[in-house]
Amino acid sequence: MRKQTKILLARRGIFALLILAAYLVQSAVGGTLEFFGVRAWFLLTFTVCLGLFERETAGAAFGLFAGALWDFISPSGDGFHALLFMAIGAACGILINTIMRNNLVTAFLLNGIAHLLYVSLYIVFFVLAEGVDSAGWLFVRYYLPSAVFSVLFTPVIYLLVRAVMNRTKLRR
Repeated sequence: MRKQTKILLARRGIFALLILAAYLVQSAVGGTLEFFGVRAWFLLTFTVCLGLFERETAGAAFGLFAGALWDFISPSGDGFHALLFMAIGAACGILINTIMRNNLVTAFLLNGIAHLLYVSLYIVFFVLAEGVDSAGWLFVRYYLPSAVFSVLFTPVIYLLVRAVMNRTKLRR
């Protein structure tokens, strides 16, 4: 096996382990990183940051993996997260390849958009479609603050992903 292939596999393995660690922290019972009943969603933040660095194909694959993990703990578990995260990871990679630069400001912007999109679609498909009363209160009280709280972790996750990318650079 060539050295570059080994480095690429090691990098992708590290990213998979980081996604698993984020999944464990996010789904831990007992309110890990809970602030006034609002929890951080690390899997979506990792999906966006990995899409920024790994581009569209790997971003989609990591998004599918992260979304599938979230679907395991979701009450419905119907693949919503896997499909949405796959699309978000691919879209972030495509945007970086075509019209945006990969920096922390872009990471904040794309994370904010991704979290807002996730929250909006989740409310429409799983709260409003189910006929849950006070959907607006849930949106304002829980979902929107969770999205904002999650976006606040963007620098930590972005710098972690960038450090792994810098340590595992492929030589040409």
